[in-house]
Amino acid sequence: MNAGEVPPTSGLPPRFAELFGGRAEPFDQAVAAFVGAPTALITSSGTAAMVIAFTALSRKLRRQTVIIPGYTCPLVPLAAARAGLKVVACDTLPGSFELDLDRLAELADEDTLCVVPTHYGGALIDVARIAARLKQVAPQAAIVEDAAQSFGARWHGESVGLAGDIGIFSFTVGKGLTLFEGGAIVSRDPALMTDLRVVAEELLTPGSMVELRRAAELVGYHLAYNPVGLRLVYGRPRRYWLARGDEIRASGDDVPESIGLHYVGHWRQAFGARALRRLPMHLAQTRRIFAEIGAGLADVPGLTLHEPAPGVEPSATFRFGTFAKAAQCRACLDRLWSSRLGVTKLFARAIGDYPSMTPLLTPSPTPNARDLAARTLTLSTSPYLQDSRF
Repeated sequence: MNAGEVPPTSGLPPRFAELFGGRAEPFDQAVAAFVGAPTALITSSGTAAMVIAFTALSRKLRRQTVIIPGYTCPLVPLAAARAGLKVVACDTLPGSFELDLDRLAELADEDTLCVVPTHYGGALIDVARIAARLKQVAPQAAIVEDAAQSFGARWHGESVGLAGDIGIFSFTVGKGLTLFEGGAIVSRDPALMTDLRVVAEELLTPGSMVELRRAAELVGYHLAYNPVGLRLVYGRPRRYWLARGDEIRASGDDVPESIGLHYVGHWRQAFGARALRRLPMHLAQTRRIFAEIGAGLADVPGLTLHEPAPGVEPSATFRFGTFAKAAQCRACLDRLWSSRLGVTKLFARAIGDYPSMTPLLTPSPTPNARDLAARTLTLSTSPYLQDSRF
């Protein structure tokens, strides 16, 4: 086991039996029941779900600007651009993943379509706080919760994704439950959900060849998602790019220019419904590891571990660690990023500092997000991380 690779996040360990056998309820119904939503719309990815959400909202509200966090996934502005919208980044609070509400108030105006708070696998965002401020400055703007990393996370007993107007989940590799690629949209608003389904019917295609490839990749995932297989499919490419000084590719942030918009086949959906039954037990194990890592590193000088507030349960697929100084974070990464211990960066940079994102973003300074990205790394909570290696 010590010769193997720890993944950067805690994915649900695959079981071959779930690929080929056993009855399953419809996946959309299983997802809706799991999060407590009236219904769910299944899409080809979390990014595809965002394209559908942005398109439906823009048709309804007739506005053009999407406000995103300064620290978020590059796929978010890509989805907004695919929907033909303008994107502007809002800075975070110093040393925090929460949006700076004063800066949000400066950015929001009559053209603001929506704000997209990002929930992370290791930390959740207070959506009610954002909604209260947004009501003051742009009351017609919507909130789209980016819960791509947080399927199974709960805020005071309620699933994330339901506090705003629309919630987005992802079932891609590394997000806990996976179909290899997949996503879901939820909303409490029946009329809005109808609008989302109308747009999905327009944009999503059968994509039989793509679905065949995804099915093969899901089988390959079952073969490779173990400490030995991960060393080849995850560890080797990461070390290759780190050796060449390309931290964007090492972090997996080199996003494709195109976004696949297609339906998810019945076979993968049935697999997802069967695998979902094991997710609560897996999340409980992951949260125990999350707490153990926190206890084990509590006394490390200059390191802040972001702890959830009482009543807040992230999916805990990894832990954030933020150093007092960027140089400390760099020293730690120089030693451990190329190791097999699951230490990495969630995002290599603040969103405005990716060269590929510059054409998609309206210029907006995000110094706190840039500082946060420079000082923060992530620690895997995978069960493959043994005590001796930790």
